[in-house]
Amino acid sequence: MNRWMKGAAALLVVGLLAGCSLLKVSVSTGDPLPKEQMDVRTMTRGFYYDMAGEVARAADSIVSLSPDLGVRVAAVRWKIRATQAGLSAAMQGIPDVALADLWILCRRMDAAFSAAPDSLLFGAQSPLARETAARLDRRIGRLARLVLPSDRCALMERFVEEYLRENPVSEGAETDNTTLAWLEFLRENGVEHAYATGSIAEVLSDVNDRVSGQAQQLSNSVSWSKDLFEMRFEQDSLRVQLGMQLDSLERNFARIVAVAEHLPQISDRLLTELNGQITQLIRTMDASVDRAFTDFDRQRMAMQDYVTQEREALVGQLRQAGDELVRTTLDAVPDLVGKVLLWFVLAVAVLVGGPFAVGFWLGGVRARSRMKKQAGE
Repeated sequence: MNRWMKGAAALLVVGLLAGCSLLKVSVSTGDPLPKEQMDVRTMTRGFYYDMAGEVARAADSIVSLSPDLGVRVAAVRWKIRATQAGLSAAMQGIPDVALADLWILCRRMDAAFSAAPDSLLFGAQSPLARETAARLDRRIGRLARLVLPSDRCALMERFVEEYLRENPVSEGAETDNTTLAWLEFLRENGVEHAYATGSIAEVLSDVNDRVSGQAQQLSNSVSWSKDLFEMRFEQDSLRVQLGMQLDSLERNFARIVAVAEHLPQISDRLLTELNGQITQLIRTMDASVDRAFTDFDRQRMAMQDYVTQEREALVGQLRQAGDELVRTTLDAVPDLVGKVLLWFVLAVAVLVGGPFAVGFWLGGVRARSRMKKQAGE
């Protein structure tokens, strides 16, 4: 009889659990980033794309307006280095660090351009670059005050000033990873940073942004490097030397004609000199062509090394993002198991202990009523 009662109770519990609409099983996808952090990440990356566009337009204007080849080469280099540094800063995993790194980059570029003379920048077009750097510095400051609370913005601005004072550089287009420095600064000021990777959807979106940014930057860098190569090829002295030799050859022919008409005895000596000039011209052409092909091969190898490094960096970031995704998923499994066990124990306690307690109370009430009847009789 006891075995039959236990079996019936077990079937009843299973049936109740199967029909209970309040018991739901779901897989946790990780805690999403707070809205403030998402706003910081979105606005920071949006500012990077605006910054890259402004720097590219300013550099293109300098290239189109300057007749100096050295200034044009410097403008293209600034465009490549500034956009690459901005991408590295904006794609940081921690939104606050990305904003701080981008702010440091803009402040550093503005300070470097303001302190350098025109001869070390872009010549007569240097004011255009200075205006662009100053405008970007003002915009990143307004962005920080817009997306951060007032106390957090004041802390970040003080951190940027202290970091630049302690880490001066001579160039204006580099950035550093300030993750450790920012977290230590917050801890020194009594602020504990709560780091979260976000939900799986947010992690995948972050990976997509990084891959898209790296791909676009790689494409731009290759195109701009091609422009640099063409400028350097124009800088080669081959055409200048050939022009000089041809001008000299033309003068020698004029001299030969004049001398041959008046002094035939000098013609042999002039012909010998002409032969030497032609020989020198041929040697110059051979040497210039060899040097041009050597420079072309060196540029090709440098371009190949650059593309290889960018590909390895992109693969490393994808691998790191995949590891973070797997780690987030595995971290969610213990929470799921704990929730299932908790609901199961609660259901068993309610479904088994409740009827038992009610029956025990009703039995006590019935026993007391019987005892009262017996006492009355």
